[in-house]
Amino acid sequence: MRRFLLTFLAAFFILMGTCWATNRFAPHLVPDSPSYTEYSFESAETVASQIRTLGYPVLLRLSGIVGERNANQTMVLIHIALQAMAVTLLACELRAWGATRTATIVAAASLAIGCTFWDHVNTIATDAPAMSLAVVVGVLLLRTYRVASDGKWLALIGTFTAVVIFIRPAYLVLIPWSVLIVLGRPSSLVSRRFVEASMVAVVPVVMVLAWCGFRFAAVSDFGFLPFGHQNMAAVTTQLLDADELESLPGDLGTLGANIADRRVEMAAADREYSDGLDLRPVPNAEQRADSYTTIENRWDAMTYMVVIPAAAELEPDSVRQHQLLARMDQTIVTQYPSRYAKWFALAVRRGVWGSLADTIMHPIFFGVALLGIASLCWGCWRLLSQSSEATLATRMNAGRWRLLATLTVITLSYWLSNIAFVALTSPPIGRFSDAAAVWIPVWLTVVVAEGYASFSISLSNASSSSGDKSDASMSE
Repeated sequence: MRRFLLTFLAAFFILMGTCWATNRFAPHLVPDSPSYTEYSFESAETVASQIRTLGYPVLLRLSGIVGERNANQTMVLIHIALQAMAVTLLACELRAWGATRTATIVAAASLAIGCTFWDHVNTIATDAPAMSLAVVVGVLLLRTYRVASDGKWLALIGTFTAVVIFIRPAYLVLIPWSVLIVLGRPSSLVSRRFVEASMVAVVPVVMVLAWCGFRFAAVSDFGFLPFGHQNMAAVTTQLLDADELESLPGDLGTLGANIADRRVEMAAADREYSDGLDLRPVPNAEQRADSYTTIENRWDAMTYMVVIPAAAELEPDSVRQHQLLARMDQTIVTQYPSRYAKWFALAVRRGVWGSLADTIMHPIFFGVALLGIASLCWGCWRLLSQSSEATLATRMNAGRWRLLATLTVITLSYWLSNIAFVALTSPPIGRFSDAAAVWIPVWLTVVVAEGYASFSISLSNASSSSGDKSDASMSE
């Protein structure tokens, strides 16, 4: 515990100093910030009607109590502390796996300055703190592959998962993901794995259902939030022509016609949006799903300038409005499944390469990547210049292979599942896809550092072996 606390304090002060030195310490408000800072706890109905869960607003309230007039600055310190906790837990777990000190330090540093933290640490929104807590969930799951876990540990994983979800609902995917990670453990009986997976899922599932039940009792809406389907509608309505929107059944046709009229009118009124919103009938409407970039570029304007105002004309109440948009999304996906499937595939592809591009173009990661390529070339030259015995001797011990295999499973599954979950309703833009790719730098640095350590040991052993043989032949 003492080592953990010292590591945490070191990480916290290093991160705080880095944020201060790079102008990332002063609080920064974004368009989403008011929905958190002005969150109302006036009544149960008011809470249930908000477009945000109460996790982050509660943190803001607590920071206001602690920091008084400096509540937002206190929130930035909380963001840094949560990241320091994630970094410390990762470092301790890697060392417990037997990773070298170099691999541990480099991996922890790559997590500490990852894209999401680097871009959003001082933003008064949920991006940075939710990412840090989601990494904690991943580290706790990583431990279950190393040692047997009891019910308390599995319940702890579930509790952290629930906390992340109530801060940022986009992490609802952590529930099925954590269940699959536990089920994938190769070292225990299948029946035991199912029991353990259930223990991981029970806390977040119960809390999510309880929250949905609370909202149903308060506003007659058994859903997690009255938010999300307007984002999805800004995608699905772009997949249809104006006449197809108007032909939707019942009141959805009225809503569709309103959306079709609004996007054409706005395009005519303001040339700035002409490329994004002028969606008049085309000869082949199937082609509307062919261009992901076009849909993403239109998405923000379609959400706030077309879809929401169009729905508000029919349903002034925000909860009923969201239910109406949900029915429209379900109808469009049901009637035009091939277009939606094409959109989904293109969105996942965009999220994958976009997150990789953002990671490699990170100002620090880019320099490290160039250094890594140079080191790899040097290592390959050294390896090829040795005898075949050196090549045969190059191997990693079983513990290192198990660590790399487990990190590979966690990294790739976390990355792809998060991007796919976001792509169901929204374009996986940078703030979503970067958070999904948070494990990739950790994984790569551990692979490179551990591989380099193994090669160095192998080459050293080979050189010693060659020297011994030379001495023996001379003595003969």
